[in-house]
Formats: sequence, structure tokens, C-alpha cells
Amino acid sequence: MGAKLRILLADDSMFFRAIESKFLQKAPVEILEAQNCAEVYSIIRNERPELIYMSFTLPDEGGDNCCCEIKKDPELRSIPIVMVCDQNAEKQPEMAQKSGCDASLVKPLDRHSFLQAGRKFLDGIREHRQPSFFRLSFAFGGEDFDGKCLDISGGGMFIETQAEVPVGTLINMQFKLPDGPVAAILCSGEVSWLNRKPDPMKAHYPNGLGVKFVGLPDPIHKSIQCFCEKHSS
Repeated sequence: MGAKLRILLADDSMFFRAIESKFLQKAPVEILEAQNCAEVYSIIRNERPELIYMSFTLPDEGGDNCCCEIKKDPELRSIPIVMVCDQNAEKQPEMAQKSGCDASLVKPLDRHSFLQAGRKFLDGIREHRQPSFFRLSFAFGGEDFDGKCLDISGGGMFIETQAEVPVGTLINMQFKLPDGPVAAILCSGEVSWLNRKPDPMKAHYPNGLGVKFVGLPDPIHKSIQCFCEKHSS
């Protein structure tokens, strides 16, 4: 097994570093922590993390200036930096972009958006997929299909199906979570990968589709997250 991916959490608040660490607890990563810009410089030169989440207000010189210095260094500029801005600080996202960061978030943080930002740069950051088996239907190209969910998370699901659906296709799904709300969930998704013989991505899975939810409304996302957390405990 290869070495774990290293993610640096740079924030002077132990509280926020703890929250971010909890978001990543089920991801196969090693977490590094820094409380100020000096520690960031030291850690990235010695450890070379694959991703940095950095507070905009990081002491001593500010996260935006710290980001600028990193992006000026030819040996370090390729490390993706996600700047975490303060709530109600309207100028911070714009200043973060000017500093050269690769993405930005605004507090208060939620697990889904935090992991989604990281997944742009590291495929290894994934939400926990909860095994769950229920029937569903989906449609694309004017046709309706039946399938079965094998696992689900707030970010997507795997659908067992023989339907041939190209990667990148948008599909409309309808399903009901076991012991979830009575009303059926209607949502959209994008096919992000295929499991097909003779060369399946997951050998222990049947033919099917890896689907990423698209534009998932907050109430539905929370229902799915609650379902996964309830059944994983």
C-alpha cells in the first residue's frame, strides 16, 4: 500500500483545525497542522503536503500573503491551496483569489463543501460510502431504467445496472431511502465512472455506474448524510 496523502490544515484556531480534521477522519490521509505562517513554510518545505487548507487570517502575516509567497516559489507553487475565509468578510474571497489560491471556502464550514473543494485536487478525498441496497429508477435520453443502489454518500452513489450510459452523462434519479422520509427523492447526477467487464474498476462490484450528485438541494443532502451516519454507527 502506498503512502497516505498529506493534507496541511493551517489555522491558529484549534477549534477549527479539529472540525477540519473530523471532516477528513474517514479519508485515507495524513493530517499535518500549522498555527501560523512560519510553521506553514517549515512544514511544506520538509513534508511537501499534497494539499493545504489555509485560514485567510493566519498569523503572522495573513494567509493571503503566505499564499502569495508559496506561489512565488517554483518548487512549491504546484501545491493546491484552499483558502478558508471568514463569514461576513466580503472582501476576503476576492483578496484570496488575488493571492493565487486554487479555491476558497467561507466559514462556517460544512463537511460536504469542504471535501468537495479538496476533491478537485485529490481524488483520494472521498465521503464515506454507506453500503445500502434499495431499488431506484433513473432516466436519460428520453428513456427510463431500473437499477439498484449498492452504496451511497452525500456526494453520490453506485448504481447496479446493465444500462449503457457514457461517462459525463446527466441522469435524473428517483429513489426512497430505507426508513427515510416517506416522499421519494428526486435529484440529478452525473455519471463519473463505469464498472464494466472485462476490466472493472471495482472487481467485487457488478456492472454499474458511479454517479456524482449534481445540484443536490440542502434538505435532500442532509437527509442522505443523516441516513449514512445513522447506519455507519
